[in-house]
Amino acid sequence: MTGAVVVDIPLRWSDMDAQGHVNNVRISELVQESRHQAFYTSGAQEMLDTGIVVVTQDVEFLAPFAVDKSPLRVEVGCSQLGASRTVLDYRAWHHDLEVARARGTICPFDFDTGRPRRLTDGERSAFQAMKVEQTPWKPITIVDVCGVGDIVEVPIRWSDVDRQGHVNNVSMAGYLQEARILATTSWSPGMRRAGDHLWVVVRQDIRYRRQILPSQRSCTVHTALTRLGTSSMTLAGSIATDEGSALDAATVLVCVDPETGASVPIDDRTRDALTAHLITV
Repeated sequence: MTGAVVVDIPLRWSDMDAQGHVNNVRISELVQESRHQAFYTSGAQEMLDTGIVVVTQDVEFLAPFAVDKSPLRVEVGCSQLGASRTVLDYRAWHHDLEVARARGTICPFDFDTGRPRRLTDGERSAFQAMKVEQTPWKPITIVDVCGVGDIVEVPIRWSDVDRQGHVNNVSMAGYLQEARILATTSWSPGMRRAGDHLWVVVRQDIRYRRQILPSQRSCTVHTALTRLGTSSMTLAGSIATDEGSALDAATVLVCVDPETGASVPIDDRTRDALTAHLITV
């Protein structure tokens, strides 16, 4: 990624989950951290001071990794530059292993007027200096499942709110995870995160539609099973508000052997239980 800014993000023990590797939501948080650090390095920090909204965030999780003394090294580049919207591409390594890649659309936002704004000359110059070729992505279908699927109420915590006063986009990814685990484990004991096999997230694409304010106190998250393959599945997630969906997401899970990390077929008992929750979109 010629032109990309390279930043090192120290890892914390709290970044790991019960399966012994860095959690997928934590990886999204580290992508966010790398963006902010890259902005200060490149001269685009003006946008951090005035405000940013994340419009889309897609992450592909390539390999599990655990916390040690080595940081996560992330390359941050700009693959598309418009009047206001900017697409950033990320590639992340731990040691010499590429563990994740991501892309996201961001937009500078004027929170005083409640409207997006155009890039300043300084911001545009900074992004042009970070220019990289666009990484191809396999399409994934994202649907609004408000009104269908299982519903989980996830409380909003004070720490979920960012400096602009709304719930941070990574916090909302955490709500999707919370609801997804509660919903799927209620569908089948085979969806628990320990035992003869593990479930790992290999892809998650999110489209952010509306802001969520902490005064809402909790989020209503809808989770629905939209695809069931031999060893993988796709789950749709939406966060409902009175005005419509705040976000829509698609998450791909793969069933893996805990010893080898290789994908394995979903067992018949789990498959039968999941089939009852499969919806057509």
